[in-house]
Amino acid sequence: MEEFFDMGKALAMQPPATGRNIGILTDAGGPGVMTVDECEFLGLTVNKFTPDILQEFQQLKDTNQILKISATANPVDLTGSVTDDQFVISADVMFRDPEINGIILLGLHHMPGLREKYIDGIVLIASRYCKPIVMCDIGETEMALYTRSRFDRLSVPSYPSPEAAARAMKALVTYGEYLTRYGAVDERIAFIKKNCNAVTQ
Repeated sequence: MEEFFDMGKALAMQPPATGRNIGILTDAGGPGVMTVDECEFLGLTVNKFTPDILQEFQQLKDTNQILKISATANPVDLTGSVTDDQFVISADVMFRDPEINGIILLGLHHMPGLREKYIDGIVLIASRYCKPIVMCDIGETEMALYTRSRFDRLSVPSYPSPEAAARAMKALVTYGEYLTRYGAVDERIAFIKKNCNAVTQ
């Protein structure tokens, strides 16, 4: 039953995915690997970014906007030294990849460089694209609960485990495939774009 409500939350808050290739953005390698494993178990893919996007990430490293040791091929692991701005910049780059159909964000709150600023920044970036994003902050600490509630209130569905986040993304992929099968996905995306533009103007 919990999985049912998790999927329903994602479907109510986010647009459908128009493909199965998922980008993963994290500040911790272990949860990132767990998310990749769960995505692949569910039939989703986590493919390397396109050459243009890989080059953009390299430029971010070269200009010290993200750490040079960050992994940026997909998943993107910004390491425990992540800052709010690094999360937001990286999400924007990932959304621009035409072969990425959705993003799973693992914003583990215990990193010292993270404050609440990244929450609003991620939500603003996501509103500019008609691709789904779901969020995970692991655990039931007071800060984890608060962070997830903030994302939920801003219509980015959040979950306490990478597995739950991956299942929510799979639901959005399945919904997109259903709409495509019946020739309704373009109409749905056009409707969402119209509303996205209204929010960001």
